[in-house]
Amino acid sequence: MPFARILRSSALMGGAQVIVLAVGFLRTKVVALVLGATGIGLIGVLNSFNGNIASFAGWGLATSGVRTIAAAGDNEKADKIAAVRRLGYFLSWAGLFAAVVLFWPLGRATFSSNRYALEMAIAGLAVPCLVASGMWSALLQAMGRVKTLAKIQIIGALGGLTLGVPFIYFLGSEGVALSVFFAAAVPAIALWNAARRHCPPVMVPANPADLRQLLHLGGALMAVGWLAQLSAYVIRLIIVRESGLEAAGYYQAAYALAGSLPGFVFAAMAADFFPRIASARDESAAADIAEKQIQAGLLLALPLLAVLLTMGKLCVYLLYARTFDGALSLLPWMIWGVFLRLLAWPLGYWLLARGSARSVILVELFGNVLATLLPWMLLPAFGLEGAAIAFLASYALYAMVMMCVARARCGRWLGARTLAGFAGAAGVLLLAQVSVSHAAGLYWGLLPTAIIAGGCLWAYRRALRTD
Repeated sequence: MPFARILRSSALMGGAQVIVLAVGFLRTKVVALVLGATGIGLIGVLNSFNGNIASFAGWGLATSGVRTIAAAGDNEKADKIAAVRRLGYFLSWAGLFAAVVLFWPLGRATFSSNRYALEMAIAGLAVPCLVASGMWSALLQAMGRVKTLAKIQIIGALGGLTLGVPFIYFLGSEGVALSVFFAAAVPAIALWNAARRHCPPVMVPANPADLRQLLHLGGALMAVGWLAQLSAYVIRLIIVRESGLEAAGYYQAAYALAGSLPGFVFAAMAADFFPRIASARDESAAADIAEKQIQAGLLLALPLLAVLLTMGKLCVYLLYARTFDGALSLLPWMIWGVFLRLLAWPLGYWLLARGSARSVILVELFGNVLATLLPWMLLPAFGLEGAAIAFLASYALYAMVMMCVARARCGRWLGARTLAGFAGAAGVLLLAQVSVSHAAGLYWGLLPTAIIAGGCLWAYRRALRTD
């Protein structure tokens, strides 16, 4: 896959993601102003609750569907699409049933009371929307409809914001739960409409063999996704129990800010990189695609990571409120953890696209157990900052494991160009962070950020001309 193509697809999804992030942070800004850190903590718990159930009920279809359709020949695609649709409808209803059954016991386990039972019930209605969205997005991704997905992200985000924000203002915590539901329901409707137009249903019955294949592969992928969601939920549960819902709000604020701004790189991996690496001719070709994705991710995400490292306080004040100083000490640790994702996640997608179910489960189990145990161990000793340190440490270990897995799969380590680029990017970010560490104002980070952005823009334009 040409390096320029990876850059273009990443930039396309990035443009949509910037709008989605702006809309998302506008919603959290409203929540922060109306309910404070407690409201942000509640959003984190509700999203984790939905994510856990949707990850389990979705049975990995959002990923297995892409892998199955993308790897199929032209004469097999209709059968694969029919199987994905049938299984997706069944799983959506299963997700609704699970949310109805589990909202009360999980809400009581989280908050030690029934205080937020209604909020959990309302937010749980988003679960079938999330499962159905995974099915429809899998159809569009597998067919290469990256532009369509980008448009839907924008439409869904704006629609969810328009419907949700008035409820937050007038209803408080119940409005937060309604906004979580609308944020899932509006994109689901848009995805359904796009899938109906670009991948219309065909009069082909689902092949039982295809359904069994999706169930087998999806079981492993579901386990991976559910482990990640469970880990996120347990981390927040530990924080709520140890330090309270307000502390969970500070953690959620730092976590969202660190991961969201460079998040367009990861969105591009799911939308374009994953189906292409699934259809690579062999492991050597897959390794080349993964390395190019790492290089492209560094080039595109570096300026945004620099903004967060050098002007994190300003970002927290602008996107949340001046009462969120509790998130400031967490943010740098989490930004460096996200930086390590730029190396680990392309390799993880490679394993998801081409590895065996057993290898995928073992690697992800290791990573998520680490991500859960480290906060539990460090929180009592270091306070809330210990959870952020654990975030960085878990991704450092996960990245090393993924490099070893990549070496085992293709018989070679990552190329010198990729490793040198990663080390160089880390050095540049560290220099930018140190350069403003003693600056008193909020805007000194503009200078190193501008230099880094200029260098990345030059390299971006050069890559488009020469590749």
